[in-house]
This record gives sequence, structure tokens and C-alpha cells, in this order.
Amino acid sequence: MKLVILIPAYNEEKQISDTIQSIPKKIPGCSDISILVVNDGSTDRTVEMAMNAGADKIVSHKINAGVGAAFMTGVRNAISMKADILVTFDADSQFDPKQIVELIVPIINKQFDVVIGSRFLNGMPKMPKIKYFGNKIFSKIVSTVTNQKFTDTQTGFRAYSSNALKNITVINEFTYTQEVLIDLKFKRFRIGEIPVKVTYDEKRKSRVVKSIFSYSYRAIAIIIKSVLFHRPFLAFGLIGTLLIGGGMVAKILTITNVLGVTTGLSTGLLILGIVSFMLGILANMVFRRQEVAEKGLRYYVEEFDNTKK
Repeated sequence: MKLVILIPAYNEEKQISDTIQSIPKKIPGCSDISILVVNDGSTDRTVEMAMNAGADKIVSHKINAGVGAAFMTGVRNAISMKADILVTFDADSQFDPKQIVELIVPIINKQFDVVIGSRFLNGMPKMPKIKYFGNKIFSKIVSTVTNQKFTDTQTGFRAYSSNALKNITVINEFTYTQEVLIDLKFKRFRIGEIPVKVTYDEKRKSRVVKSIFSYSYRAIAIIIKSVLFHRPFLAFGLIGTLLIGGGMVAKILTITNVLGVTTGLSTGLLILGIVSFMLGILANMVFRRQEVAEKGLRYYVEEFDNTKK
């Protein structure tokens, strides 16, 4: 099997060399191990240090596009590199590279299509409490949306099978961690977790979470968009139900002449509710057509690759 280690990097000149050199050169079950660095518009010596440390391939963005964009660039390049398994690994060396073996074993054994390295399966690691509780909240939200319990949906230490790679659709450039789980879970891929160790550097500032409130707002927006994209009828149906319910309550208040509710308000809410259901049906049809088109495109790409072989 060919294993590709993806390291997204932005201004990581101090850590990137140690991170690359710490990755095992031999891993059971893998005949070929390649290190892929996606330089996300760094302005320091990240590329130079990665080259000197022995990265097998470096792809650079002209500007800092975001970790979500870096991830998708890595996915596309891993597919072109014929990766059987892709492991994403943070450039700051907070995870133990020796645990890559544990991460990929369930994929090699075909137990899961995606394996998450969870920092919280064995309790709370040494990290700021506000970040810990923020992680717990987002993990709970994603767990509720996907109907599967996750303990760590923000971790960057994960493994993906080649089939999962070819089916990933992440459209947000800011971050990918929650969106990719929702995307693949809704596509019925098997996702599992294993406990991993983490060494948290209190002096290091996060490249993604620059502000708790800003990150929370953007992450919640990503989750909502993902649900709208994958389950449009459910999302619009819930909105429609609330609007129709509000319209019916307003109609009763209008008849009983309580609170001075007008007929126009109740009628407007009912109409908006019906329109929401219609939008849900239309959006669901559009998504299904896109899903069929994506599968067809992947089939022809695979057939073309097999013909070249």
C-alpha cells in the first residue's frame, strides 16, 4: 500500500523540519511512504526547510487560502499520487508520529474508511479549558447532525482510505474538520476513532482559532451549510414546519383577537412555510443530480486511469 502523509503548513519554519523528520520511514503494511507538504502561502522559510528535511512533494498556494483549501489541495494531490491511504498530520508536532500505525490499521483491515485520532477518548489533555469545552460543544453538534457519537471533531490527525478520498467534497476554505465528517458520514462512509496522545504548547498561537468567537461563528456557519447541502429537504422542511406552526398560532390569535395579531402576518407565515417546503424539494432534486454527476465523473476518471495502466 502507498501511504501519503499530508502536512498543511503556514509559516511553520520553526517546526516543519522536526515534524517531517519525526515521521517513521517504515510502517507495517505500507510499501511506499511519501510526505506531501501543502504550503498555504507562507511568508517565511517553510518551503526551504521542508525541502531540506526531505519532503517528497511540496505544493504551494500563492496566498494564504485557509486550512480547508490546503486540505483539498492535499486531497487532489494524494489522489494523483495514487495514495491508498492519506494521513493528515499537523505541522506543529503536537501529535506522536508513531501513532500513525495505529491510525491506519483499521483502514488496512477494512474496518473503517476514515479514522479520527481523538484527543479526548482517554480524558481531558493538558490544554486551555475554554478550548476543551469548545471542542466538546462542536463535537456534540456534529454528533447530533450525523447521528454518530464523536469525541473530537476538530483534530487534524486523521486517516482516509482511497475510496473516501475520491468522494470528499469540502467547499469551505477556512477549515475542513467538521465539514468533511458531515460530508462523508452522509455519504455512508464508516468513520471510527482511536485515542491519541497530544502535546499542547501553551505559547503557540493557533493558525485557525485566532478568536474563539470568530471561529465559533464561522464553524457553525460551515455546519449549517453542510446540512443544507446534504440534507436540503430536512433543513428547509424544519424551517417550513416552524413557519407553518407559527402561522397557525398567529391565525388562532387573529381569530381570538389576542395581542392584536393581523391576518396578514398569519397568512404570510403560512405562505413562507409552504415556499420553504417547495425550496427543500427543489434543492433536494438539484443535490441528487449533482451526486449522480459526481459518481459518473469519478467512474470515468477511474476507467481512464485503468486504461492508461
